Amino acid sequence: MFHKSVLCLKKLNCASPVKHLLSAMLYSDVRGLFFILYNVAIVASQGYPVLDADCDKLYPKLWIQYAPRGNASAGLYVKYPNINSVNLCLESCCSSHKCNVMFMHGKDCFHIKCFSNEECIPMYRTDLRNISMMLVAPLPPQTNWAEVLPDEMIISDFSPREEDDMIMSAEPNYYLSRDKECELGIELNCGKYEECVPQSTAGNRRRSGVCECLEGYVRNEVGYCERRDISSKYDATPSSPSQPIRPVNADSDATSNKSLKPLLVSVVSKTVQLPEDEVTLSAYVVPPGGENYVFNWILISQPKGGNSGTMTDKNGDSLKLSHLVEGVYQFNVTVSAPGAYGETNATVTVLPPRRINKLPVAIITPKYQTVKLPKNVTVLDGSTSYDDDGIISWHWDLEKGPLGYQPILDDSSTLQLKDLKIPGNYTFKLTVEDTDHKTNFTTANITVVKVMDYPPEAYAGQDVIVFLPVNNVTLNGNMSTDDKGIVSWEWTKSPSNQDKAVDMQKTRTPYLELSNLEEGMYTFVLKVTDSSGQFSTSDVRVFVKPPTNKPPIANAGEDVVVSLPRTWVTLDASRSSDDIKIASYHWKQISGPSKVVFTPSNASKTNASELTRGVYELQVTVVDSDGNATSDSVLVTVNQNENAPPKANAGGDQTIVLPVSVVVLNGSGSSDDLAIKKWEWIRDGSSLTLGRVISDSDKTPILMLTDLIPGRYVFRLKVTDGQGLSDEDTVSIIVKPDPYLLHLVELTLNIEGSSLTVAQEQSLEANLALLLRDATIHVRELRREQNTGRAVLVFYVGQHDDKTILSGPQVVKILKEKLKRDSGLLEVSVANIQTAVCQNNCSGHGSCDQSTRLCLCEAFWMQNLIRKHFGDGDSNCDWSILELAGGLGSGSGFTLIHSGEDSAVRVLNKSVMVSESETDSDVLFNRRDKSNGDTRNGNRPRNGFIKLGRRIKT
Repeated sequence: MFHKSVLCLKKLNCASPVKHLLSAMLYSDVRGLFFILYNVAIVASQGYPVLDADCDKLYPKLWIQYAPRGNASAGLYVKYPNINSVNLCLESCCSSHKCNVMFMHGKDCFHIKCFSNEECIPMYRTDLRNISMMLVAPLPPQTNWAEVLPDEMIISDFSPREEDDMIMSAEPNYYLSRDKECELGIELNCGKYEECVPQSTAGNRRRSGVCECLEGYVRNEVGYCERRDISSKYDATPSSPSQPIRPVNADSDATSNKSLKPLLVSVVSKTVQLPEDEVTLSAYVVPPGGENYVFNWILISQPKGGNSGTMTDKNGDSLKLSHLVEGVYQFNVTVSAPGAYGETNATVTVLPPRRINKLPVAIITPKYQTVKLPKNVTVLDGSTSYDDDGIISWHWDLEKGPLGYQPILDDSSTLQLKDLKIPGNYTFKLTVEDTDHKTNFTTANITVVKVMDYPPEAYAGQDVIVFLPVNNVTLNGNMSTDDKGIVSWEWTKSPSNQDKAVDMQKTRTPYLELSNLEEGMYTFVLKVTDSSGQFSTSDVRVFVKPPTNKPPIANAGEDVVVSLPRTWVTLDASRSSDDIKIASYHWKQISGPSKVVFTPSNASKTNASELTRGVYELQVTVVDSDGNATSDSVLVTVNQNENAPPKANAGGDQTIVLPVSVVVLNGSGSSDDLAIKKWEWIRDGSSLTLGRVISDSDKTPILMLTDLIPGRYVFRLKVTDGQGLSDEDTVSIIVKPDPYLLHLVELTLNIEGSSLTVAQEQSLEANLALLLRDATIHVRELRREQNTGRAVLVFYVGQHDDKTILSGPQVVKILKEKLKRDSGLLEVSVANIQTAVCQNNCSGHGSCDQSTRLCLCEAFWMQNLIRKHFGDGDSNCDWSILELAGGLGSGSGFTLIHSGEDSAVRVLNKSVMVSESETDSDVLFNRRDKSNGDTRNGNRPRNGFIKLGRRIKT
């Protein structure tokens, strides 16, 4: 009976309290065992849910007959009509980030989103029945409910849950009866805050007793012990307007005044394997009730495609299921009777049909192969073997092989053989094993053959003839061959030549170097050996002849006369001769008005170019194979029948965009029939005058310019030959302004430019990028200030991979504001920050002076002194002198001096007459045209001239 009870309990999906109660069974008799089993069932089915979700902040206690302190105003109540059990309600609350408290009212599941942690503290309710709650997750900043609950309500042995703890508290605290029997001396029989005391029956000598609360604790309405002050502190009856969620049917109203008797309902989950698709679930109830119990089976979940299943006897104690498909079915059964209720869940797991195992298939690739020595390595691949479920092992064996061959074979899918040195036949066997430990095998054959090794064939080369004084030669034996390769070379003198003196070097290589040969015949023997020790020899003879003492005869050809503009001539020395052979030719210039270029200079025929007017003496030297050399000269006369003028070529027109440090004009393409004697670059009258010529380059073929400004430059190249004839060519340069001119910023540092280091510059650029929010700093120039010598950094700022270029005033404004708050942000002292060009529009009534950055106001306009000295400090032309004069009540009159292009101007003030004493000597204000201000801000008028406006006399 004991073992059957243990097996029964193992099948229950119980929480941790059940496990602790189970240990008490070791000390119980039959009566106590039934009592414990009964209480275990209550805990498993009613009191403690089994948590499958991950609730790190869950407080491990089910608060039965408790409701939030704030009642309906504690938070937002959300009802889940499809959930009717504590387990599922808690699991769904744990998986929702909007759920702080799980609340059960009968079978109704509610998620509470608390307005505050204090309003959701559990409060015992004496006026409500069939309610329970669990604290899931507190509101921040609290991380667990132990920080919120009063000390009296905290479980003393509670500790934070471990990551793998998926169940509830380990202490049972829910019993039906206050007279729970126990055995004296065994504390496990009683619950928390309880002790086993002997029964007061007279003459009772048994060790049995009853569980009672410890001193200072009382048993509450649900049967567990708690401290007295908790009941007195929290047993408050709220007013009717603050009642929590009320029951929604008549049954729950009836149970609000009378508690239901819990029933132990157990169902053993089943597992079947297809093709079997029928199963029966049976519900067992404690205590047995006969025919008074009402059963109701409900399908909670089913596998996808499981709609074909059939349920029979849904209202009986046994549910018959048929036509099941692969997957997991979950059912809920409720058992009710007058005054009693119980429920539980059960699962049916349908496994797929059992697989019919097939034998594995062993495959070796290649199945047959031949290995030819000296190669002794090969591979057998068994990885293509296959099985319906998978291969778990490979095993290789040598079934047949030559005598003395004992290999070490690795049990892997691929076998590598490295020692097949013995000719013969080898048979290897591969055995494969599948997951069901079934095996199969196959074999592969390897034939190792010894290939015929032929002896080498030596070849010392052809016989050689040399003439003294040449006394050295190199013999070449690299034409020797062998089928397997030659491993050694050896040169020796023939025994018949042992008395002849000669120096031999590199005798162990294919190339024999001979020196200090004497007149006569030498015979040398080449011996080559292959890897098998086979060898072959070959002889070669060297004939050393006495010198002929006949030098070659050089012939440079006939003298040549050409006329300009032809500047080249072909020379031919191929009629030179020698008694044996001419080995080399060499041409050189002896005299002439200019340097001659020979192409090539070491051949019998050559092309002499770059000739000019005059007479040239050119010489050829021929050398024979004995080293004898002779020379011959040829005269080349270049005449000028008619002087042609030179042709000037200044190069093409150019368009450049500032900034450019140097502009180069190349006139070297100019030409003359003789030679150009003079180069001269002349600036045209229509050209801009600014721009500097570098190092008198205007008197050379290549003109170099610097310090250019936007506009058009025109230069004429004049070339003159030796007879005074000249030619000119014109070239223009269009210089476009810097597209980033209005984006450039000048940062003047309080540091000498000569002492600024590369590290300081890099640090400055990095700090600028940080101040401008990770912008890209493009340094345009780093120079010294002209008067002070301080370092000036000129740059512009790009953002978003240079898709956006910040304007200069914007960058200046940002840097000034940040440096005003903290001048040390750049780690170097800053003297001034300004745009590269003045971009002050001077209120639209003046122009900005580039050097002083001050506004030059138009006539009758002046600076707003208040803004200048008390405002932003920018130079401006805000004030109208006429308006100021009118405001002061001055009776001054103003008239316009008429010009031919201006219309008549009426008197500005009718009350003031024009004085007859006004003359041309009165003060004149020349009103500048609007283009004047634009000129100073980067928009230059054509040709640099400014048209003046009307003159105004006051």
